[in-house]
Amino acid sequence: AMGSIDPERNEGQAELDQYQKGIAGQKQKDNGISLDKSPHLLKGDDPNWRIKTGEGETTLADIKKRAREDLAEAQEEGVSRKFKIVNFTSEDSVVVGEKHLHSHYCSICGEHCVAADTKLLKLPRRATDRAFALDEAVHFHKKYANFGERILLKRPNGVEKQYRFYCRQCRQPLGYRPSPPTETSKFSYFYHDALVPEQGHAVAFSK
Repeated sequence: AMGSIDPERNEGQAELDQYQKGIAGQKQKDNGISLDKSPHLLKGDDPNWRIKTGEGETTLADIKKRAREDLAEAQEEGVSRKFKIVNFTSEDSVVVGEKHLHSHYCSICGEHCVAADTKLLKLPRRATDRAFALDEAVHFHKKYANFGERILLKRPNGVEKQYRFYCRQCRQPLGYRPSPPTETSKFSYFYHDALVPEQGHAVAFSK
């Protein structure tokens, strides 16, 4: 009936009311009226917006907004670009500091596989197989890859355990860790010629 209250009111409505209250408070601030101390609320391009909890932190909503602005600018300039969507998780909602992240792509199909605060192809190399060695305690990085089963290799001084990871698109081996992905490890190793710094350098784009 007209004017009746819906007993199954969506819980998200309460969040929307809170967001609108924050917008109204911002307008009052612009008019010189003091506000309460409630945190400033952000709204992304979907209902899963977040509260910005710290000064200077970059949230997932900020990353999405920046990507939309870059895309709009490219379209206005008439520049034809290829964009590939990367699925970010809640672990990526706050970017570590202001470090510049370097993207690394599968050398065969061009899939985005690793983001790190250093260039992997400039890292020291392991003597046994010439793999690039990334010290996980020193460098921030994130793998966009699938882990496989444990591999045992016979070495002169014993048996080595490797937990290898592969490209999610073409299954090319990218590297390995001495521990499973759920455990801490001193190093991650990346095979020589498995990654390229530019997507256009991959075999799939060189034809």
